[in-house]
Amino acid sequence: MSTTHHDSYDLVPMTGPAAQSGSQEMMVFSLGTDTPLPDVESIPKIDSTPKTKESMADHESTVEETVGMNPHVPMKVGSIWLDGESFMCSCPDCQAPITIRHWLMAADCWNCETAVLLTAEQEAAIEQLLRKTKRSKPAAPAAPLSKPKPILPYFPAAKPTVAQSRIRTTVVNEQPLLWFRRALNQTPAWIISLLAHILLLILLGLLADSDTDGDHYITLSVVVGDQDGGVTTNITPDAEENFELPPPDNIDPDNPLEMEKVEKDREIAEDLQQDFDTDNPNLPDLDSVKRRISEATGTNKTILARDPRVRKQVVSREGGTSATEAAVARGLVWLSKHQHPNGNWSLHKFNDSPGCTCQDTGQVITDMGATSLALLPFLGAGQTHITGLYKDHVREGINYLLDNQIRDGDLSAGARGNSRLYTHGQATIVLCEALMMTGDRRLRNPAQEAVNFIVKAQHSGGGWRYNPGQAGDTSVVGWQVMALQSAHAAGLVVPSITLQKANQYLNKAQTGNSLYGYQPGSAASHVMTAEALLCRFYLGYNQNSPGVQYGINHLIKNHAPSKPPFNMYYMYYGTQVMHHYGGKPWESWNEQMRSLLIASQKTKGHRAGSWTPIESHDRAGGRLYATAMAICCLEVYYRHLPIFRQLELQ
Repeated sequence: MSTTHHDSYDLVPMTGPAAQSGSQEMMVFSLGTDTPLPDVESIPKIDSTPKTKESMADHESTVEETVGMNPHVPMKVGSIWLDGESFMCSCPDCQAPITIRHWLMAADCWNCETAVLLTAEQEAAIEQLLRKTKRSKPAAPAAPLSKPKPILPYFPAAKPTVAQSRIRTTVVNEQPLLWFRRALNQTPAWIISLLAHILLLILLGLLADSDTDGDHYITLSVVVGDQDGGVTTNITPDAEENFELPPPDNIDPDNPLEMEKVEKDREIAEDLQQDFDTDNPNLPDLDSVKRRISEATGTNKTILARDPRVRKQVVSREGGTSATEAAVARGLVWLSKHQHPNGNWSLHKFNDSPGCTCQDTGQVITDMGATSLALLPFLGAGQTHITGLYKDHVREGINYLLDNQIRDGDLSAGARGNSRLYTHGQATIVLCEALMMTGDRRLRNPAQEAVNFIVKAQHSGGGWRYNPGQAGDTSVVGWQVMALQSAHAAGLVVPSITLQKANQYLNKAQTGNSLYGYQPGSAASHVMTAEALLCRFYLGYNQNSPGVQYGINHLIKNHAPSKPPFNMYYMYYGTQVMHHYGGKPWESWNEQMRSLLIASQKTKGHRAGSWTPIESHDRAGGRLYATAMAICCLEVYYRHLPIFRQLELQ
């Protein structure tokens, strides 16, 4: 631009095709003139008539000669022109000149913000211009020159063709595609290679043989240096919803009748899971439950595996089958049918309900004890007074216990004979477990008062018996220790001196050969040995503690649950202690226990789902007692997590 005088400016003529053809490119106007501006249509246009092959060849040779002489002279092919290092075209919407990012073959209009994706013809024009300038590949944007760039020539934009209009309309609606193309072109090659290899590894893992044995799965983990990161995700095919309960070991997969029974058992077993109130806001997050189960150690988190949402995995890993779960489900149905209208159960009058034809009533009179025994397997199956298929039954049963608790915390109201502290210990376990499973604050004070009653009822020698203050016996001690353990896990106050004194009692009840008797000085018995060993585990013993291995081997070798008649009380304590001990003793015990209980469960009539008491002590408790204890045995896989090993869930 050059100044002629203060109120008039002349523009430097442009060096485009119009100038070469001798046509006038611009008109000069004085800023002070009153003459109206001329009509744009009257301004001479560049000749845009189609060129012949001969004329195009002449033009291209002229351009090449011109470029050779001066590389900064703009040149044009089709609708694309090259000015120095910049490729340019006209915006198809507003006709404004825009710069093309030729490494993306795209452009954005600075005036109307239209995103332009080049046509194939335009890309070919750029390639032609690149060849004319002798470039092997698109050059990166050049650094600013010290001298100003030549003035941009004026090329009037032609009206877009039908093909250009279609592309323009598509581009406006395909911003994500343009963004992806830009990102792909600007992403370093090593990152693209890394992502491609990761994708290939995942595909190879998914295509691997699905019939291989073992728990194979893909693990994705963040790795920093030589150390694994803090987040590990297992991508595994046996997600909970697809996890099948394993069939019993003696099932012939080629026998249609046996497989039909397996499928029926699975359907019955899944009732407790499918009807579980999984959308209840009181339930914890499932991933959190699995993580806590996998991290659980010791005795404070043993009930975590009761969550029905992880039931199939836990059952499969710990030795249960579709038959054991079906037996649990049938047993809970039977118990639910024999609850009295006021929420309680009864040992001696459980068959008072209309239409009940069940026999084998118990001799012990303690409705608080019967209610507690019936509630234990419901809680063991993850059914609480807040969530679950049987939440109404559980709520009414717990309300019955609370309504009949005496002011000093005693839960044995109405118990007769020798059942008082048995009843209180069992009821205390129920309140503590329900508190631990739900966090219901309404249960905290009653549960703590019940624990305080146990503490006060302890004999100076460390034991408990039928009534508070009596010298202990191992049978009653077992229920009180289990109640104190549940209270401790629920966060209640349990004096450590009380537990120390309980250990002192067991020291006295232990015989010279590391077995245990009913009372200190009594002969050893397998029933009391199983109960005492379980107490020892909860009081701090482990598999390597003195006398433990001897006692376990004695029970497996001499008192395995191989055939009827069997003592359900012994089965209850022996199953728990073997599960915690683990290893081959547990595998041997579990195989015999589950077969024996499944085979002896009633499957027809009103008694379906129950167990008939056989041994003398079982007959004293009756059918309801035997059924409750048997269900607890078959829930052992998830009722309490094993103390001495961690259970890994996927």
